[in-house]
Amino acid sequence: MSNSELLETIDAIEGPTVATVGTFDGVHLGHQALIDRARTEAKKRGAKAVALVFREQPRAFIKPSNQVTYLSDIESRRSIMEEKGIEHVVELEFGSSIQKLSSDEFVSALKERIGLVSLVVGPGAMIGADRAGVEQLSSGSVHTDIDFLGVPSIVVDGEAVSSSVIRIAVVSGNCELASKMLGRNYSINGVVADGEKRGREIGFPTANIETQFPFTVPENGIYATLVEVDGMIHKAASSIGVRPTFEEDGGRTIEAFLLDFDGDLYTKRLRLEFVKQLRAEVAFESVEQLVEQMTKDVEQTREVLADI
Repeated sequence: MSNSELLETIDAIEGPTVATVGTFDGVHLGHQALIDRARTEAKKRGAKAVALVFREQPRAFIKPSNQVTYLSDIESRRSIMEEKGIEHVVELEFGSSIQKLSSDEFVSALKERIGLVSLVVGPGAMIGADRAGVEQLSSGSVHTDIDFLGVPSIVVDGEAVSSSVIRIAVVSGNCELASKMLGRNYSINGVVADGEKRGREIGFPTANIETQFPFTVPENGIYATLVEVDGMIHKAASSIGVRPTFEEDGGRTIEAFLLDFDGDLYTKRLRLEFVKQLRAEVAFESVEQLVEQMTKDVEQTREVLADI
């Protein structure tokens, strides 16, 4: 991809601009620090704050055989960034062509297309095929009119915040750590699809949520959750798993039992927030034992979410 071809993929913005670049998966506290610095620098310079966002993780292109999951879809990333004060979110495709651009070529294209005056990057960030860091970019002789600013890591519970660490926390059912690092509850969204209706038969009608994006899904188990539907928040006991009491080799499902709710959720889009894992998924010897435990799960959910 030449500079001119890259330019065609970026909407022109009248500069000056201060930009930050990355995948921003989850828009966690580390990403928010980048956004805050870009916004502060832009205000100081009378410039616009811009986020250059890769729709997909670069490793999805570098190692396409690897299964890649995400903490947030591009729409969620855009919404959070705009709420945090980014004026322009520019979406980029990370393909084989963009990988070949040097840091100088990439920065030159941004300078020409969006009037870049400063680039804000996170710890250890490398730009271009030559993998240039902040020090290398700052000491170069090509872009002396652009400031390259590095932002240090944000540390939570003794660990640097990163999307990969949060994904590990999510798949381990550690909702609390994920929430701390994100600055909000981890959530996924999907559409309520027709299910087996077994929950309805035993007194716990659940919404069977089908995601339409490769979200990182927590490990199998029962969770205290919040469900947003039609702009309203409802408390819910949610299950992720294969329903071992009913099936020996069932497919994995995400189901939410909304507390004190009476209505039709079929085909509606829900956002499911994970607050706390209550227990692991268990195969019960009888439906009666399952119902007894589900009753306890609902009561525990009420306790966990009592102050929300």
